[in-house]
Formats: sequence, C-alpha cells, structure tokens
Amino acid sequence: MADHERRPNELLKRARGELSQATLADRVNLAIYRATGRESAVTSKSISDWERGWYTWPSADVRHALCQVLGATSSAQLGFYKRRIIRSGQVQKAAISVLELLGDATALGETTTISLPTGRAYTGVELAAHRCEVAETGSGWMLVDPGKDLATALRRPDRRSMVLAVDRDHRYYVSDGRRFVDRSGRRTGPQPISSATVIDDMTIGIMWATNNADTALLADDAVLAGSQTRLAHYEARSTSEPAMHELPMLNAVSGQWLGSRFCARHITRHLGRLSGAPFFWTRERRGEEAASWLLWSHKFEYLRRTSRWFTGMRRGFCIPEDDVAASPRYERVMLLLAIALVEAFGITVELSPEPEHRAVEGFVLGEEALVANWLGGNGLWYVHAGAPPSRRSTYRDVDAYLAADSLIAQPTSARRLEAVAGYLNVPWPWFRKRCEELAAAGVEDIAHPRSRLLSTRGLSAAVRYVAYIDTLEGADLARR
Repeated sequence: MADHERRPNELLKRARGELSQATLADRVNLAIYRATGRESAVTSKSISDWERGWYTWPSADVRHALCQVLGATSSAQLGFYKRRIIRSGQVQKAAISVLELLGDATALGETTTISLPTGRAYTGVELAAHRCEVAETGSGWMLVDPGKDLATALRRPDRRSMVLAVDRDHRYYVSDGRRFVDRSGRRTGPQPISSATVIDDMTIGIMWATNNADTALLADDAVLAGSQTRLAHYEARSTSEPAMHELPMLNAVSGQWLGSRFCARHITRHLGRLSGAPFFWTRERRGEEAASWLLWSHKFEYLRRTSRWFTGMRRGFCIPEDDVAASPRYERVMLLLAIALVEAFGITVELSPEPEHRAVEGFVLGEEALVANWLGGNGLWYVHAGAPPSRRSTYRDVDAYLAADSLIAQPTSARRLEAVAGYLNVPWPWFRKRCEELAAAGVEDIAHPRSRLLSTRGLSAAVRYVAYIDTLEGADLARR
C-alpha cells in the first residue's frame, strides 16, 4: 500500500487509552496463550504498526485477544479491516506485500503478484504467486494439485514465481516455483508442501534476503565476472582502497559482494601473520548485511577455513539499540540466524551495543593486525596487512571491552544465542521450534537461489545448528 493510502488507526489508539503499547502487547500474548495454549510474539512495535495503519488485519487469534483485552465486541470496533485489491478493467491485480499475508489480509485469486520489501541496499522483488488450495493434510505436510497450466507457468524462465498454498484456516504456505515444478516433473498428481514453510517472520526473512540478493547479483553477473580481471592487480598489494567509480555500474548489493569477497581473500592470504586465538571484528549490524554469511558462497568457505586454522576464535558484533529498533522482526531473525552460523563453526560471538563502536572498521587482531572492511567505507573495500599504532590501540580497546563486557557473555553457545534473541526481541522458544521444523523439511523450498555466487549451505547449517544445539553444542557442526 502506498504511503498516502495508509490511515492511522485512531479507534485502536483510543481503545488502548492509558495502557502503554508494551503493556497491551503483554496482555494480548497472555490472552492468546490462555485461549490456545500457544505462545505468540505480539510486541509494542506490533501495536505501533497497527495504530499507524501499516497493517490492518492481524491474525484471528490476535484480533480476538485484542477485543477481549480492550472490551470490544468486534474487530471493526477497533478499526481493523481487510484491504481489498482494486481492479481497473483487465489490468493485472496490484502487488500485495508479503507482510500482509501475516495478518490474513486478503483473499487471493488464482494468480497475483507478491512484493518482497526493500532494504537499505535491497531494491525489493516481485514474484508471481500462484494460489493453490490444499487438497489434503497430514502430520507436517499438505498436498496441492498444481495442474498442467500452473506447471507451464512455473517453468517460465523470465520471472520468479512461487506456489502459495492456503489451508482452511487461511494460513499461507510457500514453495519456490522452480523447485516445485522440478519436483512435479518427477511425480504426477498432487505435490507435497511442508507445513514448515508457513509464512511468518522466519520464512519472510529467508525469502526477502534470498530473492533480493539473487536478483541483484544476477543483474550484474557479467560485470562481476569481468571485474575479477580488471581488479586483479590489487591482489598483490598489502593495502588498497579502490574507489566506487572504478565499477560505477554495479548495484549496491553487487558492490558489497565484491568488497566482501576481496576482504575474505585478503585475510586468508595473511593468516600466517596471525597467532594465538585472534579476535575478529565485523561491521554487519542488521539482518540485511548479516544475511551475507548465510547466502554468499565465499563467506561460508571463509568461515570454514578460518575456523579450521584457529581454535578458540572470537568474533565481535556491534549492534546498537537503535539498529534493533529500526529493523523489522523478519530482519532481526536473519541477523540471529547469521550469528548462529558463526557459533556453529565453534566461534564465540561477543556483542557490543555501544554506538561508538559501529564506526570501527572490520579488522582481525592477533600479535599483528589485519584490516579488511567492505561496509560503510568510501570505496569498494579497504584492506591493510597491518595498521598504524593509533588504529591498533583502538582495536585493542574494542577487544578488551568485549572480552570483559560482552552483552551476551554466557558459558555456552545455546545461552549466548538465547541472549542475542532476547536483545533482538525474537522469542527464543518460537525461533528454536521454527529451526527444528525447517531442519526436518529443509530450506530449499523457501530459499532456491539461481546465482552461481549464492548457496543455501550457510542457511541450512545455521538452522540445523539451532535445531540440534542441545545435542551438538560444542561439536562444531558446520566445520565437519
């Protein structure tokens, strides 16, 4: 919905009265638990989004709980309504934000367009969504019949598509169109879709990051391939900082990928200069940036190689509170998954909330210091096989701060990740359960990139690690 079409929900705001948004959220969660036995994750931000008119039709459980808590007799009395798709002659339906499906916002026709959100570098992606009714359900799965016409539409190479299954309770489940049609080519009749693919903040985050990164990197594939030769002379230098205008045609995601790859190669080339258990400092502060660990193939290999080279590694993140507050929950879920992947390699994650630390460039500190920065700089990257004394002093201060005062200092990986989840306002029991479900079903139905530069190995490893952390904790799942 366009900004000018959003209308604040004054009815809900007036009904809340003197209750704070956080208090109302707590009471709604309690009412849902008492009514259904299920834990929910309504937050003060949820209340704020509804009052601002961002979302106009929460799930049935939430609507009923709000009516109960606020003494309303109907959802309409609290200002909630279903948005309608406006038609104009034979013009294609307007795109529906995938976020609206969280609140059962609309009844879809046979085919529609689903829009995935933008980000700071992400430009947003639209997918052709083919709606299928669920024909049969079982424990953890359902069957949908695509039919011949749908299978033909899903094979089109010129657009991204997804199968959207809707059950009797108006819950939505998703499968990547290409993967679905590949599977249906091997088996006729109704096709299975896992209930683990239900649309929520987990699946939205995975779809959002995968499709945005995939679209951006495919758009610049030829330029990125050619850049390897054009920029090869930097490989032999101990320090470099190429300007953005050297490859002005790159989109933001492609530029970040190029810088990240060079920084990983720079550190790998100079691992012999480090000793002991070096401290790694990273600049990814939000899920959009951190999703690179989960999806970019070179990042996974970099983690694998460095974690095998050293034992007892530590990696520091700076995530100030204002970055948490500015991130939607699906993005915070991706950040939590990325941190879980780092822990899966046996690397201890430490967390600083201090805003001044976000200005510190990426580095590795051992007996010597390596600088490798691809985020927030003036060029494509900045690397240095060493650092001036003033910068080394800053790096030692950051290292000492986190060694003594990490916000998530806990003796085990599971407890550190639970502490991160609490700080990011992601319900840990829900997150664990969703990882268990996706570990059993696999992530490929949700994340199915086409770019040669992406893979789902990191995402799968993170999900499996969280799912089995009670039995594999300390076993370095991803390094095996």
